[in-house]
Amino acid sequence: MQILGLSNEVKQAAVALYLDFKDRPIGEYNSDRKNLDIFLVASVSLAAKALGDVRTDQEFESKMFVGREKLVDAEERILKSFNLQDSVVPLTEFVSELARRQIESMAESFARRELVSSDEKEELIRRAYTYLDAAVEKGLAAKITYRGRAAAVMLKAVRSLGIDIPTVDVARAAGFDRRSMEINTSIIDLLLKDSGQDSP
Repeated sequence: MQILGLSNEVKQAAVALYLDFKDRPIGEYNSDRKNLDIFLVASVSLAAKALGDVRTDQEFESKMFVGREKLVDAEERILKSFNLQDSVVPLTEFVSELARRQIESMAESFARRELVSSDEKEELIRRAYTYLDAAVEKGLAAKITYRGRAAAVMLKAVRSLGIDIPTVDVARAAGFDRRSMEINTSIIDLLLKDSGQDSP
């Protein structure tokens, strides 16, 4: 936590998430020290985003020595485990807030790489929020991860604004491969087709 320079509120939330997850009946992931270390880092990542401390996955990877694939997997397992019983935060609210934070993190990463201007970054975030809210209103299932939601609506926002960011870059920013990206995008597109949000 000191390495990442996170606030006390994030520390407290991360510990609560970690302990809540650690005590759930998930078999082998409770028995291996290395796995628990990975899940602790994932709980920090989730808590930071949920509380508004937007950090990129690259920062967690480089400073905590956890690969993107393992970090994404651990985050998803933590969130899925919340379906088994009442969790620290209601799952639907938690996933929605994380998706919004992921959208911000992705837009910030594009700005740092100078793929978008400051104004374009803000418009990307605004439009992605609009698409996300519309999809949730149409019945977006909780089974779609927060990263999947963020990636799909961000790609839709990029396309609607005519910004030249390749699909693969959007996918990577969310921790996905291109195939997973296409699946999530198809789900969002179907939901938004008749909602008035299917065109720029």
